[in-house]
Amino acid sequence: MLPSLRLSLTALTALTVLAASACDPVVGEHTSTSTPGDLTAGPTYTEHVAPILVKSCASCHQPGGIAPFSLLTYDNARDAAGAIKASTATRAMPPFNLDNSGDCNTYEDARWLDEAEIKTLADWVDAGSPEGDPAKAPPSPDAPAGLEDKSVTLDMGLSYLPDQTLDDDYRCFIVDPEIDADRFLTGFEVKPGDKRVVHHLILFSLDTDAAEEQATKLDQADGEEGYRCFGGPGVTDARFMAGWAPGGGATHYAKDTGIRLFAHRKLVMQLHYNLANGAFPDRTTMDLALAESVAKEATISRVAAKNINLPPGQTRVEAKGTLKIPAALGSVTVWGVAPHMHTRGTTMDVSSTSGGKSTCVVAVPRWNFHWQSFSRYETPLTLPAGSQVAITCGYDTSKETKTITSGESTEDEMCINFLYVTR
Repeated sequence: MLPSLRLSLTALTALTVLAASACDPVVGEHTSTSTPGDLTAGPTYTEHVAPILVKSCASCHQPGGIAPFSLLTYDNARDAAGAIKASTATRAMPPFNLDNSGDCNTYEDARWLDEAEIKTLADWVDAGSPEGDPAKAPPSPDAPAGLEDKSVTLDMGLSYLPDQTLDDDYRCFIVDPEIDADRFLTGFEVKPGDKRVVHHLILFSLDTDAAEEQATKLDQADGEEGYRCFGGPGVTDARFMAGWAPGGGATHYAKDTGIRLFAHRKLVMQLHYNLANGAFPDRTTMDLALAESVAKEATISRVAAKNINLPPGQTRVEAKGTLKIPAALGSVTVWGVAPHMHTRGTTMDVSSTSGGKSTCVVAVPRWNFHWQSFSRYETPLTLPAGSQVAITCGYDTSKETKTITSGESTEDEMCINFLYVTR
């Protein structure tokens, strides 16, 4: 098999959802990427801009959401017009690390504006941000559907107040699904206790007695609810199971696939709290859909650069690594990917080569540490047996005064791409 996810799980810092991720659309009908209406008279808010904002921004930019301001009304959008134009022109917003242009794959529910949408927003701002006919405004976003096939609900069991001295508080809570036989995780739904602070959630399994003991000791030694954890749960023998970020509703993995959850084993819910809006008590829950069996068991593998050594004072320095798919394994299907670097990362490129043919797996043109995601392809990739998968990560160390090496803390760096695969 490909190398499984038995690794230092701080590598999964801020890793988010597999099929739906931060700032995903929350509207039911307004999902087209084309610009609506007739633009011959210039774009207006109600007819041209509001549908774009509802589709791509509203799940975060709404009252009580994780974003610092709302974009649900004309007044909201007009006040933020300059920021809308600037942030979308540079693709800082909507936040999405992966290239979704089609040059290197496309992703389900990608937070991505096409060039026509970006131009519409810029033209609207340049025209003075006209409102237009209120009767032509799109309807309010629909509430996302729930997880109808839930089997288990995970509960933190308490209300946690994030540390107000931090900008970002990473907290781990041990939970027990109470299953007495192996099951396969096929879907999930996260219900954040307070949307103003919950930035993302990652679910990890604790696969051995030693892992459970490590997590329990960390919890007991912390002195507060749960325990502080940057990225992953800080233990060995743990696996990434699921991830969520604002805008992600009920999520199912690819049909007939699932990740094994071992009987009598506990889990860890890692919450990332962002305190830009202040500190508020949170009690988040998570529903799981579990199956007794699946047609194709999925695993999470990785291609990574090892022994990273980044000299200081460089605007561009690279780290590289490879992974070979064993010939005995046969071809594999890659359903989704999750790039990961730390704060100095700038770009990532992953490709697969077989029989002289190269396939683009991942392209990250502008890395943002705070908006990582595990995103599923619209069209899965098939990689033949024996394929060589190569990764190249780019970094900016111009502000550093010492060499940066690989490691788990924020002071170190990583170069990893995770892959959700089946045989």
